[in-house]
Amino acid sequence: METKIKLNVVHILAIVLCVFLTNPKLVGQNSDSLNFSKESQHFKFYSTNDDMIVLDSIAKTLERNYARITNHLGIQIDKKINVKVFPNLKTFHIAMNYPDAPDWVVGSCNGDELMMVSPLNPGSVHTYASLLQVIVHEFVHMAVSYSRGDKGWTVLPRWLSEGYAQYEAGQINDYIRKSVVASLKEKAPPTWAQLDTLSAMEFGNMNGYGLSVTIVEFLVVTYGLDKLVLLIKEPENIEVIYGLSINTLEKQWIQYLKHEQIE
Repeated sequence: METKIKLNVVHILAIVLCVFLTNPKLVGQNSDSLNFSKESQHFKFYSTNDDMIVLDSIAKTLERNYARITNHLGIQIDKKINVKVFPNLKTFHIAMNYPDAPDWVVGSCNGDELMMVSPLNPGSVHTYASLLQVIVHEFVHMAVSYSRGDKGWTVLPRWLSEGYAQYEAGQINDYIRKSVVASLKEKAPPTWAQLDTLSAMEFGNMNGYGLSVTIVEFLVVTYGLDKLVLLIKEPENIEVIYGLSINTLEKQWIQYLKHEQIE
């Protein structure tokens, strides 16, 4: 049962690997295969000819979420963001310089550029719909980086970075919440500090994404979004921002998951 729950969570969560890369290039196909294909108010899209038919859906999804995310973080982005849509998992993974990546790796944030696998060829883990969530997730990472200025987002605690991106992208539902609660019956959850020490692959394989998005949801529901945004900008001041020790916050998170009264 535990294995089945973990597998289902991986399939439901739009899990992505967010890395900064240097000049990714397509290998095994013409480097000009991704052509400038579409432009919206805040984004420019590059794709193969076959994938042009999905760009309207991607553009509408990003534009529908753009104002909410930038307003939450209190930022303005003064240029259009490039979005590269790769035709399949193989070309995307090669472009990331990670040809052996698992199938759940379908999106990335490459500096000021977003990259994703085409929703027409989502692979064995994702769907057309979950790929649209993935690109919003990636945009959240970029927006967080803008909000932190020179600090960037890569030094954020992993649970906070990934949890917030999932939360804003709508990558949480009752099944994910219940799966996390079920895992608590098997063993104690990792501490938030422990989640931050895991590699990207370890984090994904142990349901770090599910754990993290429930942490962020707990903090928003219990203490409000303004404090969470302040935490994103000053994660080192978590105990000052919330007026509580991290241990107390972690205990409250578990109480929240179990629908117990928070003390």
